[in-house]
Amino acid sequence: MFSRIVMSMICVCGFAGTAAAQTWNTEQKEIWNLEEQQWKMAAAEDLSWIDTLVHPNLRYWETGDPMPRGKDSLKRWGRYAAENSTVLEQELFPISITVTGDVAVVQYNYLIARENFKKEREMVTGNYTDVLVRENGRWQFLSWSGGDQPKK
Repeated sequence: MFSRIVMSMICVCGFAGTAAAQTWNTEQKEIWNLEEQQWKMAAAEDLSWIDTLVHPNLRYWETGDPMPRGKDSLKRWGRYAAENSTVLEQELFPISITVTGDVAVVQYNYLIARENFKKEREMVTGNYTDVLVRENGRWQFLSWSGGDQPKK
């Protein structure tokens, strides 16, 4: 989750997503707007997104994490990331959004410029596959997997 929060504070890229977004239906646009909202809130160090946009049964597995984790871990590492890094710029690049009933799978790349507590700057890219579920008429993050690409 640390990566996602840091990523959320960073930038995401992708040309293919731009073309795909132009043909999305209303439901897909709603889901993508939620994705963008989550990243903006995380970049602004507004961790309220965890309570408002994340399902109580969340399970996520970030690149480099030892195992899948849940919402309590997300809160813990979200606070740590907010205290120890700053997102300078970020961009998301959507690849696909598949909706089946009340489940959505979103795949995208990102590009982030961030600064750590030592004031060292870096640019990172990565990708995620997110799973959202619709309950009581609203979408929430149920799971995700992904994170920063390995440094070269």
